[in-house]
Amino acid sequence: MKCDSFPKILSIRRETFTRIILYGFRVVLCLLLIFIALMLAFFAIPASMHYHVTERYTISGDATDASVYLSILIPKSGPYQWVGNINMFWDGEQQQMSFDPVDVVRLSGEKQVKEDVEAIIEYDVKLRQGGGSWEDTVETFQINPQMGIESDHYLIQERASELRRNLSFQSIPYRIYSFTSDHLTYSQVQEDCTSESALMSYEIGSCICAGYARLMVALSRASEIPAQMVVGFLYPDPFVKRDTSINHHNPGQAHAWVEYYSFGKWKIADPTLGSGIWKKLHFNRNDGRHVVYGELEQLSLINLEQKYWALKNANIPMGDHECFRFVATTNSDQISITPTVAIHKGWDGRWLNSIIVWAIASYLLCKYRNRIVAVKPPQIKNS
Repeated sequence: MKCDSFPKILSIRRETFTRIILYGFRVVLCLLLIFIALMLAFFAIPASMHYHVTERYTISGDATDASVYLSILIPKSGPYQWVGNINMFWDGEQQQMSFDPVDVVRLSGEKQVKEDVEAIIEYDVKLRQGGGSWEDTVETFQINPQMGIESDHYLIQERASELRRNLSFQSIPYRIYSFTSDHLTYSQVQEDCTSESALMSYEIGSCICAGYARLMVALSRASEIPAQMVVGFLYPDPFVKRDTSINHHNPGQAHAWVEYYSFGKWKIADPTLGSGIWKKLHFNRNDGRHVVYGELEQLSLINLEQKYWALKNANIPMGDHECFRFVATTNSDQISITPTVAIHKGWDGRWLNSIIVWAIASYLLCKYRNRIVAVKPPQIKNS
């Protein structure tokens, strides 16, 4: 072998090593793009998510022939949710009533000695993931100040004026949403959502979800944008948890968020979840987990009516009196009620979206692999 061939061999090796590095970079880049496409397909493309909910109310104790009265609120179908296939299991009398935001079930019966009594309500919920808006009328209360929503207070007015300065009207809602999410921190101490107000949350800077929602609503109304705080449940992400149980004494899934009106459409925003890294995913977009019961003040009036009915028949309350979801009373202090909610995830359309995107990406990668990842071998030139 001639000595002058060594530089050529070294050059070929360097070129081969460079091409291997380039090939590996292209493969990693392709895998990264496929991963990003799958994440977008899973979280960004509209999808339908189905749940089966079982609410169970167990009444136990040693009382003899104690009367039991139980009033339960059930969510109704709305702009971004469908509720149906409702089944009730109760040995006593049943009465079902329909209100604007929710349905109400009234149950009455007798509790025998040392025999637990159960009321079971099952229903299916279908939720949409993706952007969504809907048409509806604007009520007077959605524009004016409310208890806990001090949109006329000078501090709220001043902040709203600063936020909308030099902005088009279309950009104001997101600025308010973003400010609310960034200004507040989630409190690990507060539990009672009715004790917080927009002004208190703004001044203290710490609150739970109701404080986030009330502050965004107050700033929106101060900017002449109709808005309301709604309450309901935030189901666990089925990607992480397929089944879960909720006890009302620690309702980790009880939640509050905002519906606001802009350019003839109502839209959804969750400033509490917006305080995370995925801020824009919770503005003008449902994540397929929010189950709304209704606007808090409307629900409070319905809840008061149910308390009046229950206490008119029996004067001893059972359970958490502040829980908006149910009211229970009895005529004996020897029995108690234990409510739980079991949520089972069924169909999750996000997986179908991901499979379709993965199939398309794989097909394109196989079809154009020579253009994408192929690297020509080094050529040896004869001297």
